[in-house]
Amino acid sequence: MATTPGQRLLPVVVDHLAQANPAQRIGLIPTGADVSDGYDTVTVQRLARAVDVFAWWIEKQIGRARKSETIAYMASNDVRYLIFLLAAHKTGYKPLLPSTRLSDEAYQHILHATDCHAFFYTPEKQRRVSEIEAFRPDTTFHEVPSIPELFSTTAQPYLYTKTYQEAEDDVAIIIHSSGTTGMPKPVPLTHGFLATIDYAAYISRPQFRQSTMFHNIQPDTLVLSTTPFFHLMGLLAFCESLFHHIPFVILPEKPLSADLITSAITATKPAAAMLPPSLLEDMSHVPAARTALSTLEYVYFAGAPLAPEVGDDLSQLTKMITVIGSSEMGIVSSLVPQGKNVWGYFDWNPAYGVDMQHVSDDMYELVIPRRADSRRIHGIFHTFPDLTEYRSNDLFIRHPEHPHLWKYHGRLDDVIVLSNGEKLNPITLEKIVEGHPRVHRALLIGQARFDTALLVEPNWALEGETIDEKAFIEDIWPTVERANEAVPKYGRIAKSKIRLSDPKKPFQLTPKGTTKRHAVNKDYKDEIEAIYAAAEEETAAVELPTTLTIDNLHTFVRSLIANLLDRADLGDDEDLYAAGLDSLQTIQLAKTLNKAVVAAGYPAGQEITQQQIYSNPSITQLAVYLHDLVTGNLRTTTITRADRLATTIEKYTSQLPRRTTPAVPAPAKSTVVLTGSTGSLGTYLLHSLLTDSNVAKVYCFNRSDAADRQQRSFADKGLDTALLNPSRVEFLTVSFGAPRFGLSEAKYADLLENVDFIIHNAWKVNFNHPLESFEDPHIKGVVEFISFSVRSKYNAHLSFVSSVSTIGGWTEKLGPVVPETPIENVDAVLVQGYGESKFVGERLCLAASEGPGVPTTVFRVGQIAGPTSVKGMWNLDEWVPTLVKTSKAVGKVPASLGGAEVDWVPVDTLSTITTELMHTRRQNQSTTPHAVYHLVNPCKTPWATLVPAIQTKYPGMQAVPLDQWLDELEAIKSPSETEVREKPALKLLDFYRGLAGEMLSASISVEQTRGASKTMEGLGAVTGELMGNWLGQWDF
Repeated sequence: MATTPGQRLLPVVVDHLAQANPAQRIGLIPTGADVSDGYDTVTVQRLARAVDVFAWWIEKQIGRARKSETIAYMASNDVRYLIFLLAAHKTGYKPLLPSTRLSDEAYQHILHATDCHAFFYTPEKQRRVSEIEAFRPDTTFHEVPSIPELFSTTAQPYLYTKTYQEAEDDVAIIIHSSGTTGMPKPVPLTHGFLATIDYAAYISRPQFRQSTMFHNIQPDTLVLSTTPFFHLMGLLAFCESLFHHIPFVILPEKPLSADLITSAITATKPAAAMLPPSLLEDMSHVPAARTALSTLEYVYFAGAPLAPEVGDDLSQLTKMITVIGSSEMGIVSSLVPQGKNVWGYFDWNPAYGVDMQHVSDDMYELVIPRRADSRRIHGIFHTFPDLTEYRSNDLFIRHPEHPHLWKYHGRLDDVIVLSNGEKLNPITLEKIVEGHPRVHRALLIGQARFDTALLVEPNWALEGETIDEKAFIEDIWPTVERANEAVPKYGRIAKSKIRLSDPKKPFQLTPKGTTKRHAVNKDYKDEIEAIYAAAEEETAAVELPTTLTIDNLHTFVRSLIANLLDRADLGDDEDLYAAGLDSLQTIQLAKTLNKAVVAAGYPAGQEITQQQIYSNPSITQLAVYLHDLVTGNLRTTTITRADRLATTIEKYTSQLPRRTTPAVPAPAKSTVVLTGSTGSLGTYLLHSLLTDSNVAKVYCFNRSDAADRQQRSFADKGLDTALLNPSRVEFLTVSFGAPRFGLSEAKYADLLENVDFIIHNAWKVNFNHPLESFEDPHIKGVVEFISFSVRSKYNAHLSFVSSVSTIGGWTEKLGPVVPETPIENVDAVLVQGYGESKFVGERLCLAASEGPGVPTTVFRVGQIAGPTSVKGMWNLDEWVPTLVKTSKAVGKVPASLGGAEVDWVPVDTLSTITTELMHTRRQNQSTTPHAVYHLVNPCKTPWATLVPAIQTKYPGMQAVPLDQWLDELEAIKSPSETEVREKPALKLLDFYRGLAGEMLSASISVEQTRGASKTMEGLGAVTGELMGNWLGQWDF
């Protein structure tokens, strides 16, 4: 069995090779403390003899293992690690290889957890060992022989007689996690796990494709290894040497530096090197190091991303290859990506079976599902033999042009959750900043804060002991600005929120070389508080003009907003939200105005809230509002809500054009424009249209290039991607509020000639923004579609996807039933900009039918649920999955939702209903130019009927009153990042409190919809079985 790949045991391989090929090189080891002292070649025969010597020595010290006890080893990073490892195997012990940089508490924890009572060490670690010895009185400590002793002494062979089948599940090595968020966790790796490293070279891969590991390197070719042997990547170099004849080069025991690596490459001439990203970033700025790197065929890097500028630069010198793995799962099999500028991406080997599962936005989690051959190729199922799939917590984003390529984007526990619930992945921003030559490390801060800040660790070796912080920040600011472009606006860093680290408190790092985020946050707790305290003082320092004229306040407001948006070219009446103002900036602006007005002696300033900004979303409106506030004239300047909505409706209905030529009857098969096709409902709508034989073609209108995203969305939901044939669907990038949607005259003319039906599904969902912020492009977009229809050959039918928020304020005073007719009374509309904007859209559709004669349909959509299919998933960020995940964490689920009942419609069912309604409207539009349909489930069911399905999924879960459930959550003050992640309902408590109160007191009529759609007619209530399907998809 010594020669069967995937069934080889390290001690057996060593003894076999010592007989079969005794001169084979295992590696080069330094003979002294410096590279200049020279290197010695270790052959497999010398290694085998040293292992036997060490095995007999261990037996003499503590005897042979009786029941596979654990023995620990701490040493200089030299060849004795490997000799000890093999000697432990032969004597029957489990070798524990702890990091040399743990705290006392961590050593105590790891030794106790592994029941270790024998500790071996090299003389260089004597001081640290003495400290450990003081709190481990029940442990024996043994100084091991020197390298010359081990290689010069001879001994009888120490036989290892187990077969692979006997030893597969025996522990071969115990390493441990980094302990980034707590105590390090022991990770036992079996001989079966190591066999998957062996077999990795034999996994099939596409013809002419290269593996990212060393398997394409010629035998006996040197690879420089810089990772400690107590780390998986260090052990990997040893395994590759024995299993695949790729000898390693070890560095002298001294801190890693560009100079050390340069001299080692020059002296030993390896073909490849494994180097941490932080070291590569240092080397990129040193001419001699760059020259050394250029002599290598390959540079492998792992453990962390590489700054983009550095990778782009070094990829001109050598082949840069990124590798990913972990202590628990080993290395994930991938292929060297093909193409330009793809050095930082992964191309998973199809034979390995990676499943990239969508998490949120553009992020996907690497998941490894178990399969029949997993024990041969997946190390993770040796580490966790009972798992059916492994969720890595590692996040990736797709390449914008090559969807099969993936870039590492941090971990789920890296994600920062701001105080308003917005999520932010910091990794890309940090790596861009770290690409600056004066920056060693960067840490984005903001957990549970209003906004973000940046802590920068300069490259102190270059800077010296003193530094001009202000000048330093000015120097790196252009790089920070570039980094800001990589994150959402709410996560961008202001220059005033950047601080430098203390040279006496270097950032703590993991063995992989990544920043220990939680540890650094703790070390710099006071400094972080000071950053935010200073920002509060800066806000308080803003002063109103001395003379409060309209003009002065206008200038004052313009200055504040220009600073927030970093724009000096804003129009006086330009909508601030269309210009880019977001919710966090709204809070900041309200807070600044509040403090400035109150500080000037006007208590009414306390009335300035976010809502006031939303209601006055331009420089002129805000200046007038401030003037009226401080002069006491606010009441005289307000208009009623009904008047405001009427004015908006009139503003846009007056723009509607008239048809000048008669329309042609619609063709037998429909050509459809669909907007918002990449969203959840949009994806299923597109699928329904493409599977409909009566639809000739679909044009998808989106605000950004959507073809790749649509492919991914179909695949994620288990929909047939072959339907996305360019002959049936065409993706167009449009601007909804622009003339001709921003399309060329030729393309617009083509659409006018062919399109006969429009489903307008794209709309901003933000319940804080005022009506005015929806005008451009959303309401303007409705006008553009009406204009399109009037000019089109077939008088294209416009169907508008509205919302039940347009009837959410309906009371019994308006009638016992909400009819499927146009709404006249604005009191029926929820008091929110979103609902009001949908109401305006509905009224525009009615006006288009009554005036220009455009056939229109309004779909008032209620709560959209997850799909009925096994594939696909109800968005994890929505309120129902959020409630379920939180209930799992607390062990309790609400027994009811107050008075609210479940009238949800599954998203795939809803798309079918919509398509059926489209055909109904094509048939009756000549007699009924305008129609309204309510897309809510006619068969309501109490929430209590779904609770048993949740309790079945999570045995022991208790059903409690909604108020009790909320009270327990509200009792959690200042929740930690982990608590927010485990109990996401903490971010939606106001929503859950208001859930029952938002119930309509009248019922919603659906009779017209049921008569027009056979699927709606047969729609039943949401069942426990359907809830079980969603629970399985979420799998919290």
